[in-house]
Amino acid sequence: MSTLYCSNTYIPELVQASKLLAERNNFENSCSDEAERLLSVLVGQITHGKILEVGTGFGVGSSWILSSIAPTAKFITVDNSKEKIDATAHHIRHKQAEFIYGDWKEVIAKGPFQFIFADAAAAKTIEGELLFHTLNVGGMLFMDDFTPEEQFPNEWKGKPDKVREYWLNHSGLIATEIYLTPNSAAILATKIK
Repeated sequence: MSTLYCSNTYIPELVQASKLLAERNNFENSCSDEAERLLSVLVGQITHGKILEVGTGFGVGSSWILSSIAPTAKFITVDNSKEKIDATAHHIRHKQAEFIYGDWKEVIAKGPFQFIFADAAAAKTIEGELLFHTLNVGGMLFMDDFTPEEQFPNEWKGKPDKVREYWLNHSGLIATEIYLTPNSAAILATKIK
C-alpha cells in the first residue's frame, strides 16, 4: 500500500525564523505559505536586476525571496513602519538585501525593477499606474491577497472589481489570475511595453 504525497511542507530556516519574529510581534498579515512558495519560485528565475518588495511586514516574504535569490540580483524591501523595518533588518542580515523605512514611492528612483512583489494595498490600488511604471519592460509583478470571485461575500457580488479590472486588462501587461487555495488568488503580470 502506497501513500500519496500531497503536501509541500518544506519551509527554509530563514522563513521559519521570520515567522517566529512575526508571531512574537502579534503580526498576523504575513502572506500564506502557498503565495510565498510561488513567490520564491518566480524570484528564483530572476538572474539579474533588482527585486522590490512593497510591504515588508516582519520579513516573511523577504525571507522567501532571499531563500531563492540569484547571486547577481539585488533585493530592496520597503515598509512604512519603522518598527517592522528595524526588527526585520536586524533579524535578516543578507548582503543582497536593503531594508528601507518610508513610503514605497521613495524607492522608485532605485528602479526600474525586474520583479515587484506588491504586498501593500495602496500600491496595488490607487497607486497602480505608478507601480506599473516602476517595473522594467519584461519584468514581472506579483500580487496576492485576492479573493476568488466564487468566494465573494454577498455585498461584493455583481459589483465591479476595479483592482482586478485594472491589472488583468492593462494594455501594457500580459496578466493572469491564479488560485493559490480555494479561498485565495494572486495576479501575475509581465510588462510588455
